[in-house]
Amino acid sequence: MPIHKSNGISYVTSDTLENVGVPHGFFMRHGGCSPAPWQSLNMATSVGDSRENVIGNRKRLTETLEIPADSFYDVWQVHSDIVVATENSRPLEQSHIQADAITTNKAGIFLLMLFADCVPILIFDQTNDSIGIAHAGWKGTLNEVVFQLINTMKKKYGSKPQNLKAVIGPAICQDHYEVGEEIAEKAKVVFQQDSDVVKVIEGHCFLDLAHANHLKLTQSGITEVENLNICTACQNDDWFSHRGENGKTGRFAAVIGLRK
Repeated sequence: MPIHKSNGISYVTSDTLENVGVPHGFFMRHGGCSPAPWQSLNMATSVGDSRENVIGNRKRLTETLEIPADSFYDVWQVHSDIVVATENSRPLEQSHIQADAITTNKAGIFLLMLFADCVPILIFDQTNDSIGIAHAGWKGTLNEVVFQLINTMKKKYGSKPQNLKAVIGPAICQDHYEVGEEIAEKAKVVFQQDSDVVKVIEGHCFLDLAHANHLKLTQSGITEVENLNICTACQNDDWFSHRGENGKTGRFAAVIGLRK
């Protein structure tokens, strides 16, 4: 798992995608212009930070990735199973579409999503040269947003699961992700074959989001899945964590693209 530093910004990449030359990154919270409690590379306007700060931070990302400032496509994340297939980047003045997964096969477009405990999932189809990204909290996980993303890539680009490579990025670990009994029971129904998804300790239920999505990826037929095994709550100095900071924090970016 390489760690890169450029222009004061730090980000991690996966060996899987590095080996096939796919530009991507999970960007740590350092090197931006946002003040507390969003310090400092916050990428979300929905948490109280100013639009000017977020645009400034986006610009730093494009400089780090050495791509044009208008390369990103992003959505308004709503914890759904909705997938958007795009052929263009999103101009800053254009309204977001509500969704929790994005896919494209167009070179020069970089897909960007925001996280602070939920699971980032990157997918690459080397055969058809297409990419996808998903945001999976407990709702997206139980509603199988990764299945929806893979199915969209199948329909749009002819992707076959055995040709896909997937990466699970920084997310909150099971020990820090307590959920209510109702959510735990729903998870048990969805993941009947794997008791490790839900752990119960003295009446408290804990959900393993990363493991749950790893299962969904492999169940879909993907054989190459890399989990970076980074907990946002355990490593809160480097990553924004909604749970770890009691809801008063920023959002880090996960990015994947196809260079021209």
